[in-house]
Amino acid sequence: MDSSAVRDTVVDIAADVLGVDPTTLHATPTLTDLPTFNSFRIVEIVERVEERLDVEVDPADLTPDNLTRLDTLTALFERTAQGAPA
Repeated sequence: MDSSAVRDTVVDIAADVLGVDPTTLHATPTLTDLPTFNSFRIVEIVERVEERLDVEVDPADLTPDNLTRLDTLTALFERTAQGAPA
């Protein structure tokens, strides 16, 4: 799967779960800045993206550094989808 498809999937699912439009999502420095963000929602985002991409993120990669910003979350799934170590 190419990186733009992965990126689109992460953005679509994150925007849906967090109840914001993609423009707001891209304009927010960290996902934690969104009032709808919480630990349960990030778990839902990860699970839905894993299911849609048919991948499983290594639990060791589920760190705050990888999960609190859209770009690092997207990069995590791009690496995972390509089968490269994170």
